[in-house]
Amino acid sequence: MSPFSSSPRPMLSTGNFRRPCPSVNPGDSLPAMEAPPPPSGARNAQATRARILDAAKQLFSTKGYSHSGIREIAARAGISSPLLLRYFGSKAGLFEAALDQAMTVDPLLAVAPEDFARHVTGELLGRAESVQPMLMIAMASGAPEAAEIAARVFARRCIAPLAEAIGGDSGAVKALQISILSIGFVFFLRHLPLTGFGENERRQVADWFTRCLEDLRG
Repeated sequence: MSPFSSSPRPMLSTGNFRRPCPSVNPGDSLPAMEAPPPPSGARNAQATRARILDAAKQLFSTKGYSHSGIREIAARAGISSPLLLRYFGSKAGLFEAALDQAMTVDPLLAVAPEDFARHVTGELLGRAESVQPMLMIAMASGAPEAAEIAARVFARRCIAPLAEAIGGDSGAVKALQISILSIGFVFFLRHLPLTGFGENERRQVADWFTRCLEDLRG
């Protein structure tokens, strides 16, 4: 006989009723407890930060760093300028955070090497989010502090992982060449209102760009 059955089970008193405590046998596992949700204040802070970064990426990639002000970014995010500065400290700090979030080549490096060039071309001609970091960098050259930030983030988030993926002694040079081509490709086809170029010409330029990437990626 189990030693746990030799003594009476304790009783819980609940007003006029008495009921036995649930018995627990050795080896029984207790039900897992769900983790509590994050406090509402933390959720609100995360949502506010996300709205600020989205607004910053939109304006920095369309109007450039010099022509995008804190007030305009804050208004687009639906907050006040002082609150924006509480999150990022300065316009330069916001630019770096926005570019760092936007700039990633990991999804591009996840595809097979033979599909890399066409995948990059499709991304740059397709989703607007894919071209934001390229335009942010291209349009930051007029502001020294933004240009310095862009160069630092670009080297760390784009050139370094791309060079590692390509490999070899020329990996870094090829990564830089791919990056330069990509920025120019995006800037002229997605930002400058070039005239005299129809869909057929754009397709030819896209095919040329793809071939260049194929030669560089190897």
